[in-house]
Amino acid sequence: MAEGKTPVFLNRIAAHLREQNWFALAAEFLIVVSGVFLGLQAANWKEERQEREDEAKILARLQAETATLLGVVRQEREELQTRADLYTQAQGVIFTSAVRRQLTEKECSVVAASHIYRREADQLPILEELLSTGRFDRLKDEGIKSQLRRYILFRDRPRANHEERTNELFRLYSRHPDAIQIAALPRGADTELDWGYMKNPDVRFAPQCNVEEMRSNRQFLNELFDNMGRNGHVLLGYEEREALLAELQRRLDELPSS
Repeated sequence: MAEGKTPVFLNRIAAHLREQNWFALAAEFLIVVSGVFLGLQAANWKEERQEREDEAKILARLQAETATLLGVVRQEREELQTRADLYTQAQGVIFTSAVRRQLTEKECSVVAASHIYRREADQLPILEELLSTGRFDRLKDEGIKSQLRRYILFRDRPRANHEERTNELFRLYSRHPDAIQIAALPRGADTELDWGYMKNPDVRFAPQCNVEEMRSNRQFLNELFDNMGRNGHVLLGYEEREALLAELQRRLDELPSS
């Protein structure tokens, strides 16, 4: 619009007022109001369509990432259960005299590594993205949102527990070298245990356990018990995490295809 010129529709309204043509004046107002309304409605329709498209993309990512995380959690839980089973076998040898034998290589290894607790897999990247961008309410299904809230509340607890759990762990082979010695052994099959990860073609490193020394050392026994006792607590956390993710996956699978 050129400077100083009055819009055409205002000129028409002014003319209708001068002529007292109320019907034409009402028609002009109706046209203007209808135009504004249709413009706003079109903008709302566009925004709603974009939100539906965004929600569909969010749900697709959430379903894929939940399936991936659930698979990783189950694998980690299986590995942790194997570790727990080896602890159980070793306990009868170390803490009692009922079983008179040496520890197997796997049992010795799990005892020597009893101070190692890695942080559990718990990340859903799309969930972090929704929370950081304020788009969590883009999801319309209340069941999905409720399950995600439950997962968020659960996830924060094990994260805090991990910091506490790993605060005072005992590296037994450093504290009790007479009970556990890291030895250089001739390399055999590729499947043999190797703690070194040094890719030495001739030598592998593995712990060697002295059961008699372990049994006679009360400090060692107490520290081993402390290390092993945390494993059961971690397993319980895995069971709850797996159950929450499985329920979330079930709800996502039940959603109608877009």
